[in-house]
Amino acid sequence: MPEIETISVLIEEVIEQSTPLLTPLDESMETGWAVAYPIFVNSELEAVSVLIVDTEQSSLQPAMSQLRWGCGWIELALVQKRQWATDTQQRQLSTAVDLLAKVLAETSYDAAAMRLVSELAAAMGCDLVSVGSYKNNSTTVHHLSHSAEFTKRMNLVRCIESAMDEAIDQARIISLPAARGEGVITFSHEALSRQHQGESILTIPLYRDSKCVGAVTLQRSLEQPFTQQETELCESAVTLVASALEEKRLNDRPLWQKAIDAGRQQLQRLLGAGYLGRKLTGIGLLAVSAYLSVATGENRLSADAALTTAIQRVVVAPFDGYVRNASVRAGDKVNEGELLVALDDRDLQLEKLRWNSHQKKLDRQYQEAAAAYDRAKVNIIAAQQDQAKAQLELVESQITRSQQKAPFDGLVIRGDLSQRLGGQVNKGEVLFEVSPLDAYRVDLKIPESRIADIQEGQSGSLLLSALPDEPFSFVVDKITPKTLSEDGATWFVVEASLKSGGAQLRPGMEGIGKVSLGEDKRIAIWTRGLTEWMRLQLWSWWA
Repeated sequence: MPEIETISVLIEEVIEQSTPLLTPLDESMETGWAVAYPIFVNSELEAVSVLIVDTEQSSLQPAMSQLRWGCGWIELALVQKRQWATDTQQRQLSTAVDLLAKVLAETSYDAAAMRLVSELAAAMGCDLVSVGSYKNNSTTVHHLSHSAEFTKRMNLVRCIESAMDEAIDQARIISLPAARGEGVITFSHEALSRQHQGESILTIPLYRDSKCVGAVTLQRSLEQPFTQQETELCESAVTLVASALEEKRLNDRPLWQKAIDAGRQQLQRLLGAGYLGRKLTGIGLLAVSAYLSVATGENRLSADAALTTAIQRVVVAPFDGYVRNASVRAGDKVNEGELLVALDDRDLQLEKLRWNSHQKKLDRQYQEAAAAYDRAKVNIIAAQQDQAKAQLELVESQITRSQQKAPFDGLVIRGDLSQRLGGQVNKGEVLFEVSPLDAYRVDLKIPESRIADIQEGQSGSLLLSALPDEPFSFVVDKITPKTLSEDGATWFVVEASLKSGGAQLRPGMEGIGKVSLGEDKRIAIWTRGLTEWMRLQLWSWWA
């Protein structure tokens, strides 16, 4: 049919050029013309009207005008149809939004579901509207309109649940009687209809995140079947409300059920398809747990440490006197026998001369008494001689002690008399403190909560702030009962001796000491503080 091909080509040209066109139907171009006119609605091409006229070319202009006028009515009809569709869509959206607002206004799932079935029943003129939840491949009816209470044994409820399952299994909306003869299974819907001597039934599955969560079934008299427009209205309203209704149902679950469902969901995500990040995180946690369950390490207790001298010799003033010479001061190294301080001994030298003269005098008197055989006088003078000898020895001892010398090789850790030359010192006054260079002691401040872990004989290492690159080994010697209260905590002082020393060590240096407590699980080492705190808190709360 050459005319059909000619008309098809003409229509394509009109669509492409958006302008009226005409073409002859025979080669003679005398009679038989096809006139095409585009129809626009809101500046959009909606249709093309084609008119075949059997007239001469001179009569085509009136035919074109009549075609243009006739297309005006078609254009008006298309505008009205589009406006009607828009109004219908807006009404459906308005109804759905109003229904959603009323459902959201309710605080619980039961109240929201009752509001949903009541509003749908009133809006659609239904005798009964029911809503059910879908779980474990079966539907359970929870609420019926016009009925506050119902039992599971009601035949009506069982029929409605079967109808909901039928629609959910087929994943489609079922409207009875419209669905009959369309290849849709409607056995349960027909059974429900027969129970009420014939009914119009509409069942709409509810979906949330592409997962079926329930269904809504509407029932009314057979004389009022559900039209396509009503079906679309119910579908849009129910689809919009489904997410809000399911959210309220999930929120109203008991806390234990929420915990179980959340755990099941996370387990499904962990073991199921997808969620690569969760799987990698789970594998990482398993690997860390396996490592911590078997990994062991050296358990060491850290504590503030201070270096002190194990031996200190105090040099004191032997008598009241004046400083004549002081050659050393704090920080100087001294050798055994080296002079530390010399006191002025001139008065002592004079006292020595006096007692020497007195002793010589007593010697002459003793000889004279002995020559005269005066035994009583001899005894008296002999006693006086002993007294003079003792006084002389005392003076010589004081002269000797006026020069204080180092008792051993060591370091002067306290004392400076270089600014007191000629100054007075009192008997018993501390002049110097001397400590050996190879006898140091480490004082560790152990927290009260960890003192039970410390035992004598344990080894450790010391790192001083002044010597951070050189650790020193030590051994715990003594756990003293001495305690310190600082910063709101109690500390015990533990003494340890260094196994090796160094020329750079000085008394008073501070650092960190770590006492070795043996091997233990790493997780126990890292969480010891938290574990002890929790035990103490549980004891204070429940014991």
